[in-house]
Amino acid sequence: MTSDITPAWSELNLSPEMLELIAQAGYTIPSPVQAKAIPFVMDGRDVLVSSQTGSGKTASFVIPVVERFKNKNGTYILALSPTREIAQQTGAVFESFGAPFGLRTVVCIGGASIPQEKEALASSPHIIVATPGRLCDHMERGNVWLDFIQCLIFDEADRMLDMGFSKQIEQISEQIPKERQTLMFSATFAPKVERLARNTMNNPEQITIEKAEGSVPKIEQHLVWVEEEKKASALMNLIRNEPGTIIVFAKSKERVYQVWRTLEGKRFKDATYMHSDCTQEQREAAVADFKSGRYRVLVATDVMGRGIDVDDVAHVVNYDVPREPEDYVHRIGRTGRRGKTGMATTFAIPFKDEQGIKAIAKVRGVAAPDLPSQNQNQNQDQERDQGRGPRDNRGPRDSRGPRGDSRDSRVDSRGPRGPRDQNQNSRPPRQHTEDKKPNNPVAQAAAPVAAVSKTTPAPVMEKKTGFMSWVKKLFN
Repeated sequence: MTSDITPAWSELNLSPEMLELIAQAGYTIPSPVQAKAIPFVMDGRDVLVSSQTGSGKTASFVIPVVERFKNKNGTYILALSPTREIAQQTGAVFESFGAPFGLRTVVCIGGASIPQEKEALASSPHIIVATPGRLCDHMERGNVWLDFIQCLIFDEADRMLDMGFSKQIEQISEQIPKERQTLMFSATFAPKVERLARNTMNNPEQITIEKAEGSVPKIEQHLVWVEEEKKASALMNLIRNEPGTIIVFAKSKERVYQVWRTLEGKRFKDATYMHSDCTQEQREAAVADFKSGRYRVLVATDVMGRGIDVDDVAHVVNYDVPREPEDYVHRIGRTGRRGKTGMATTFAIPFKDEQGIKAIAKVRGVAAPDLPSQNQNQNQDQERDQGRGPRDNRGPRDSRGPRGDSRDSRVDSRGPRGPRDQNQNSRPPRQHTEDKKPNNPVAQAAAPVAAVSKTTPAPVMEKKTGFMSWVKKLFN
């Protein structure tokens, strides 16, 4: 037997009671990250783990931590999560494995009732799962003391730092005894994660789970080069051709609402959305309805997407190329889970998104994909010179920027069925891309091949004169 063979659960020094709970949870064999991390956590060592989303990181710290502290009374365990959704999921896993041993878990997140959380914290729970901002709020109110914490867990450390929680993490760490066990789990070992580890950990055992063939999700990835004004049409065509569930990732909450509103306007009634301006109830309802099948399409931002734990997502669409290449890994990790096959399609704007695509290829450890040819760029320039290029080069419309952007500033936190803005109808009607007649290769975005779009010239209109003809040209 070689050291590369994954050990059985019974070989990880776990109690018979824990092994029974693991079997009830449906875990047949430990994942690579669980097999490597659990023994060190059981020994009380500091552990720094880098592993992909969906690799089983949560169970790799919940199971051994519960095993270590199951016979103790007091608030000894603190787990920090970047978002409300992830905190709730982590709390649920702690509850599943901890409750049978008498361990109580309290989850503290933004949007929940402060008085209720205060009362729960006052009952001396064994485990606290919290977002950094909400925990600091309770600390400032005097609702919680961290003097007896013996195990500090950073879940999704890279995401917490990306969200700007460095100050809160420092504030929390200073209130916890130096003599403690610290566990840090991250999808990547970015420099900021390494700095945090140096400042908060004591000689940690570093574990990196490589992208072994057997552990990498089976995700078929496609790249579609498409102009900005063609994205909506490409997305709608993809949705029509994909019978399964779809998560669409956009770069901002304004963008999320814009994409959803476009789908809603085109009678895609099985789509919902989720972003940071939504209330907690709206977020939970969106995820629940998506899981139940009421909605087949969910449009979300990166931060919200990290809290989506759905096993049967068929297709992930990157409507916008992520700002950070590591976010690409998190996005597509929503599909191809639990041994299933998934699909991921990325819409990239020719030339504008080239550097982002190259950065993603570098993070993935693969060769950069083919980029749009220079000839294509020259052909598009010639078409624009002939007055037949994209809309945003036709005079007065330029002052409003890309289609839909002029209305994003009025986005609020209304749910998916909220009333439309009163001022929205005051603008001239807009033609939607999918209604145009010329052939559009990007409309075949759902095809199982990467494509490079080429703007098709619009038909040459007959020359007309007069004021009304000029008005028609202006709004066409």
